[in-house]
Amino acid sequence: MKAKSQSVQNRAVIFDLGNVVIDWNVDGILNSLGLETEQQKLLGKELFHHQDWLDLDHGIESELNVISKICQRSSLNRDLVERAFQTAKGSLYPISETLLLMQELSSSGIRMFCLSNMSRETYAHIQSMDFFDMFSGIVISGIEGCMKPDDEIFHLTLNRFDLDPVDTLFVDDSLVNIDTARRLGINGYHFKRSKNCYLELRALLF
Repeated sequence: MKAKSQSVQNRAVIFDLGNVVIDWNVDGILNSLGLETEQQKLLGKELFHHQDWLDLDHGIESELNVISKICQRSSLNRDLVERAFQTAKGSLYPISETLLLMQELSSSGIRMFCLSNMSRETYAHIQSMDFFDMFSGIVISGIEGCMKPDDEIFHLTLNRFDLDPVDTLFVDDSLVNIDTARRLGINGYHFKRSKNCYLELRALLF
């Protein structure tokens, strides 16, 4: 960010969602399903750690198609795969410490935006959450058809909301996404969901 004498009206923060604004814990989701070890491993491999999951985030696959593909290529039954999707969506609770920071930013007149890799279906499930009202703009990869860490989605975000990268801070838990942002001239902060992270962000922004 620029020097603190700069008007806050000219500063902006772009937040990732998963593990920054909302919980995202694949191991926790899998553990909550009460499966035998081998079945749990298979579900993780065929769903959360498969290219299909990335294709959902990229907007080139639908949830219904992915469910069918998983059932065709594995021994996992449809009810279980559907339950895994619903459990994943139901696990997406807001992180209270981040919401507090966002409220402080809003009160200070600092504009906030959302840039997240997420499927259309998952976004539809959470888009009514109150914290979305604090964002001046939202970019979801599954809707846009491009995703982090590709340059395209960063350019799209900057151009759509007329953001100057020099005056913009991007907060994400993925270092590869931060690296892309920095290469494009955006200030990047690698978020690790610790007390120190919140202290450092406040020092950067206030």
